[in-house]
Amino acid sequence: MIRCFIVVCLICFIVGAIESISAAPFSNIMRKAAGVADNVPVRGADDLARTMGNSRAGREALENSARRITRSTDPAVLQNTLRTQLNSIDPALVRYADELGTMQQQYLLVAGRGATTTRTQLPDMLQRAAFIERGGADTLVAIGMHGDGLARSAMRLDAAIQGGRVISPTGMRQATLQDFGRLFTTHGDAAHTFWTRYVVPHWNSWLIGGAAGCALAWYLIDPEGFMDTAGNLTEEGFKRLGEVAGHAAAGLIKGISEGATTAAEKIGDAATESMRKAASTMFFSWSGFVGSIVILFGIACCIPFTRYYVLRPFRFLFRSPSK
Repeated sequence: MIRCFIVVCLICFIVGAIESISAAPFSNIMRKAAGVADNVPVRGADDLARTMGNSRAGREALENSARRITRSTDPAVLQNTLRTQLNSIDPALVRYADELGTMQQQYLLVAGRGATTTRTQLPDMLQRAAFIERGGADTLVAIGMHGDGLARSAMRLDAAIQGGRVISPTGMRQATLQDFGRLFTTHGDAAHTFWTRYVVPHWNSWLIGGAAGCALAWYLIDPEGFMDTAGNLTEEGFKRLGEVAGHAAAGLIKGISEGATTAAEKIGDAATESMRKAASTMFFSWSGFVGSIVILFGIACCIPFTRYYVLRPFRFLFRSPSK
């Protein structure tokens, strides 16, 4: 009887261990990296891995983010970086790095980075747990993709939502923090371009609207209606922004954001053209030739060894008059 009991206990232990191993890689590792309790839900952790792996935009977003983290495209570097990350979280998790495919390794690396960044930005464990519960895996992965700046944006948005400032237009559901994360996991770098170019510099304008709703909620719920695949504000998006925030605010957002981008591009083009013209005329005009000689002469005078020979013909100018 005792032997049967022991055998049953061993079987239950083995089955439980196998189940815990199969469940551990994503949601459990995110919780450990974020430093929250095991009962804190990380919504969509496993589904998000499959969704991003099955979409071209998702795969590209993970590849680009993993390349930024590892500064390499070598799968061996990716695996070693992931092993180091998991070892810092819990040495018992290192074995998972060898069991995952490349896309899953990229996903776990980015998600782990997002969780650790969240832990740094939100030191209070209770606040961090509530933030993760509201944002889900999408938000952690989004933060892992774009770092501290996006973490601060997520926390600012979360505070605005909790404060009742992000009101959806009539007939639409309430925008959530998970919508914010899903924006970046679905649209990748295009979403980051749009967010940093149009939203961050004009935060208050996106919250204009009062009880009628604000443009920020509309954008989070339906981002395709505001931006194209490159992250630029579309005509339809400009129209929607004007309907909610007002045409003056919409014009200001579009004008300043795109004007700054255009100005930077023009400055860069002008500098490139100036350097090209200088290089093309340096040795093919008298002014360019003389200027080149003067520059080379100055450089030679700065180096002791060459200065001795360059100034040798002019030594008589530095002699005192003979008596």
